[in-house]
Order: sequence, then structure tokens, then C-alpha cells
Amino acid sequence: MVKVSITEILEAVGKGELLEHTSPNVELKREWKREVGEEVSALGNKLTHDVFWIVIGVEDNGLLSGKNEKWVKQTEQNISQHFNENLDPVQTSDGITCHQINGSYIVIIKISNPGSVVRWRHNSYKASGTTVLEMTPDEEMELIMKLPGLSDFSAQPWKGEINKEVALKFVECLILKRREFMYDQKEIDDPTKILDRLKIGNTNVSNILFGDFKFRVVFYDEQKEITRNETRSGLYSVLTEEFIAEIQEYSSKTEDENFSHRVLKEAIANAVAHAAYYENQGDLIIEVYKNSVCFSNLCLPESQFFANKWFSRSHKTINNLLMETLRTCGIVDELGRGKNLIYTYSLVTGKRPPEVLIEKAGRFNRWKINVYGGIQDPIQVRLLERLREKYKNEHKALIANALVLWRDKSVSEINKYIDGESAPLFAEVLHDPNGPIFYYSEEDRIVIRRWTRVLIEEGKDSMRLKMAEENDLKKLAFTISSKYRNYMITTKELRDLADMGNTRSEITLTSNLMKKWCSEGTVTRVSKGLYKFKKKQQTYELTFDQIMELLKGNSEASATIE
Repeated sequence: MVKVSITEILEAVGKGELLEHTSPNVELKREWKREVGEEVSALGNKLTHDVFWIVIGVEDNGLLSGKNEKWVKQTEQNISQHFNENLDPVQTSDGITCHQINGSYIVIIKISNPGSVVRWRHNSYKASGTTVLEMTPDEEMELIMKLPGLSDFSAQPWKGEINKEVALKFVECLILKRREFMYDQKEIDDPTKILDRLKIGNTNVSNILFGDFKFRVVFYDEQKEITRNETRSGLYSVLTEEFIAEIQEYSSKTEDENFSHRVLKEAIANAVAHAAYYENQGDLIIEVYKNSVCFSNLCLPESQFFANKWFSRSHKTINNLLMETLRTCGIVDELGRGKNLIYTYSLVTGKRPPEVLIEKAGRFNRWKINVYGGIQDPIQVRLLERLREKYKNEHKALIANALVLWRDKSVSEINKYIDGESAPLFAEVLHDPNGPIFYYSEEDRIVIRRWTRVLIEEGKDSMRLKMAEENDLKKLAFTISSKYRNYMITTKELRDLADMGNTRSEITLTSNLMKKWCSEGTVTRVSKGLYKFKKKQQTYELTFDQIMELLKGNSEASATIE
């Protein structure tokens, strides 16, 4: 007899009647071993039944193996870890559940073909009688041709009751974007008519957005103690303006918004659109602190590739119908711009940049994005203003700003965050001799220039040179001008050598410095902004390569010259 539910499995196990030869879609195992994963692949690739079961903790004769609670916990953990590392697609297993029957414990694994070839440790397997064999390339291709492609959980059929009040909010949002969905009074009373017109009425999209799919909202006080911990249902409710306002009102001490509205909107949409709903309904959790919000959800292991790729258009969704539904009413952007907008609006509003963390969560991972509020950082705002003035290109200025913020990371790591159209701009900023940073290739790291450091540490556009810095700059300027400039130097060249920018205050600073050197008899003024050394100074013994490094703006080179 084919078993189609856990209830049927448990009833048969309890009676000692669950046998492989009478249940063609059931496999019995005393213990779980990683090699059993090959059978998982084989069953996933077997199209004779809609569902297969592997029951761990039952003997071949149908009797319970007598396993205890410690065993079942460890076995569930091992299976989840092995699935996470070796099973592709991981959603082949619809669930791993633990049960106690007659004082003994068992683990039940549910397996369904996800619409694509199922692989274990990069290999695909087939079941031939009681034997499991690796599939040949032609067998795998034949199976691929039969399968529809990776199944979309959000598009799967569903029947149930929806929250019409939540659904109506969706309909109102939809009509603002798509006038052809104008509805009459009958559709106000029953918004399911529009859901049916969208072809989502009897799918998991409606279940996720308007049904009983649950999420948690946790509120914390200033001491990070929980003040409210609520379970709610109907994920569309978190996408509404009312929910965003609830977060703002809880965290703000004034009438002003604590968080960037656009950042909250994009972060919430990201969590809803990309959650792995195969297990525990995606387990969406929203934690609201006074100056930050953490949005977390279950995700597939390969989602780690997208973590912190703020300047990348790379994107992939496992919920195609859900994504299309949210795109239709303007909630998400299918082109992968969402994460870029989260980062951009955080910087533009003077907030701390967002962070993405990936944590292990059984056979799935947990995606966590932290966005920050709090008082606008005037230094961050001024830094972005200066970079906008310099580059005249918003995207390039934002990349330069990000490189300053990522200065503690290696460039090899930063490379993972950027690709596509942003990569050339990233390279330009990285090698810009007059930018806010320079690339110290020997150590694969970023070094911020003096003007950037002064702005970040002192909050000023410029700061007078210390006596040691001034003497070092004078020696360096004389060395280069005597070798290559006929003792001539401009105030602009002096600022470049000093790692300064070109703000009014920095121009004034170098102008006053030249006047001081004139009064000391070190230089004489030739014309506006042009000076000539007239008195022999100490020089550096520089090689040609060292001088070229200095001319490129590599301020660290001077620090290494004796």
C-alpha cells in the first residue's frame, strides 16, 4: 500500500506493519549514515510516486529499533547537516520529523522530486530494484527532458481561507500600479476575484501573503530586553505602510523617522520574496531595536553567494510566482536592485551601512540583514558630499564611500561584493591617485588618505600639519621638485604630496603653508600658486620607482623610506 501521509506511516509503525515489500514508497533504516543520501537522490529521481519516505529507527521486519531521545536528536542534526552540505536541490526533502512510538524514537524523511535532477555530493543516482546506482550521463539527460524544471513552491496548488482584510490592502496597492485591475463593490467584499484574475487565488502565494503563514515580530527596549514578542500571520501585512510606521513609531524618540523609509521597505520585501518557505513557513522573524532592525528568514545554502553583494545585480529567486506577484504591484524590483537601494539609502541618509549575516539553521541557512537608524552622522553625510563633488557620478561616489567604510577588509574580500557594471567603477576608484583611499597591493588592503582620515577622525575638512609632518612634507617636496621640476612646485602638487583634498579649507591651508615657507626664505613665489625652492633642503634618497609611487599618491611609501 502506498503511504501518502505521516499519519499513515505512524499508524503502520505502531502496529509493526510497515514493511518495504508492502509499501513501495517506503525505505526502512536502523541508522542514518551519509551513504543513505545516495538513496535520497535515487528516490528523488524516481517518478513512480509523488512522495517517498525514509524511516530511520525501524528494522527491516517492521519492528522498532528501540532508539532513545538522545539518539533521535543527534540523528536529526546529522541528517540536516548532511542535507545542507550534500543534497541538491535541498528542497527535495519536504521535511525531517521526529516521533516517539511505544517508548521508541524514529525519524521520518519525506522526499519529493522538486522538478529537477536530484544530486548527492554532485552525483545523481537511480534505484534499480533494491540496488542504488550512479546515473549515466545519457540517463541523467533523459530525466532532465522529462522534468519541468525546479519546482516553485509559491506556485504550488493550495486551498484554504485567506484574511480578506489583508488581501484587500494588496488589491488597493495593485490598483495604484495597474489601473486595469479596477474593482467594483462586489470585489471589495470578496477580493479573491482579483486574486483569481492574477492566477494566484488557489496557490501558495495566497497562502503565504494572506493565509496562515506566520511570522514573528519582537520588540526590544534600550537595554535590549524583550518588551513584546508577537506571532502574526499573512506576510503581506509586513509589506504595508502601516507596518513600517509601527517600526518607526516604536523606535523614534521624536516625530522624525528613525530609519530610512526606503531601507525598511526594501529590506522587508527582500525577506518576504526570497524566504525558503519549504520548511517552517520560511520562519520570518523581525526584531525591532531602538536603533536597528534585524530581518531574518530561512534561505537555501547557495544564497550565501549573494550576501553583502551591495553593488551587484546578481539575483536569484526560488519563489518565481511570488516574486512576479510582488513585482506586479510595485513592491519588489526583479532586476536585483533591492540590495543596492538598501545600501545606497543608508549612506545617503547618514546611517550606518547595513550588514548581511548567514547562519547555519539545520538543512537550510538563515539570512539576516541588519539595518540601522539613529541620529544622522554628519561626518558620513559630509564624506559623501565631498565624494559627489569629486566624482560627479552618484554611483561612483557611493562605491568610493563604501571602500572607505570597508577599509578594514581585504580587497580580495571586497571583490566578492561587486560585479557587473559596478566593477569598472570600483577599479577606477581603487587606483585613483587623488581618491579617498589607495590600494596597498603588497598587503591586499585599503589605506585611507590623510584628508579622509582627518574628516573621519576629526570631523574636519582640513587640519594643520604637525611640525614633524610639515618638515617631512618639505623634505619630500624639495626632493621631487629638485629632481624633476627644476625646483618648482605648485600648491596643488603640495596638496597631492600631503594626501590632502581640494576643499576651500585645504586650499587655504596649503596657501598659508607656502606663505610661511616664503617668510622663512625656503621658497619664493613665482606666480599665483607656483613656487620655487631657493634654499637647499634635506632630501630623500629616492629610487625612480619610489618617486613614481609618491607621484601616484602612495603616502605609505614615504613612511618606509629611511
